[in-house]
Amino acid sequence: MRKLLYIIIPSILLASCSGDAEIKIESGETVENPIDTEGERVAEIDKHSEILFSDSLNFNAKSANDLLAAYEEYIRHHSFEAVSLDYQFKAGELAKALNKPHIAIKHFNDLRDRKPDHEKAGLALFYKAMIIGDMLHENELAKKTYQEFIDTYPDHPFVESAKASIELQGKSLDDIVAGFEEKNS
Repeated sequence: MRKLLYIIIPSILLASCSGDAEIKIESGETVENPIDTEGERVAEIDKHSEILFSDSLNFNAKSANDLLAAYEEYIRHHSFEAVSLDYQFKAGELAKALNKPHIAIKHFNDLRDRKPDHEKAGLALFYKAMIIGDMLHENELAKKTYQEFIDTYPDHPFVESAKASIELQGKSLDDIVAGFEEKNS
C-alpha cells in the first residue's frame, strides 16, 4: 500500500505542477494565466493603457473599464507601493471619464486619506468638487467642497477656478450669460 502511495502522490504533484496555465474555479469556469505578482499587474495596466490610448480619436469603453479594473486590482494588492497613489488618482480620472462619479469620488477620497500631502491630493479634491456639482448636481455640497479646496490648498493654481465655480454653481447657462451681460453694461 505504501509503495502505491509513493507512486500516486508524485504523479498527482507532477500533474498539478505541469505547465498548464489554466485554473478551474468552483463554478466550472476556466481562467487562463491568473495575475499574481506586482509585475504582472503593472503589465496588465500597461497593456490596457496602450489599447485605450492607441487610437485617440475613438473611445473604447471596454478598454477603459478593463484599465480601471486593472488599476483597482493593483491598488487592492499593492497599496504599499508608492506608484499605487498615482494609479489611485488615474483610476479616479478614468472613473470620472466613464461617468462613474461615485467610484471616481471614492478613488479621490482614498488618495487623500492615504497620503494627504501627495502632489495630486489638491487636484483630487478639486475634481471631487467638480464631480459633485457637475455630475451629481449636489450644488450646496459642491460649494462646500470647493471652499474646502480653497481653504486646504490656498496656493493651488486652480483656486481662482474654484472661486468662480462657487459663484456659478447651480446657475443655468442663461443666468450665467445674463450675469456677464450685466457686468459688461
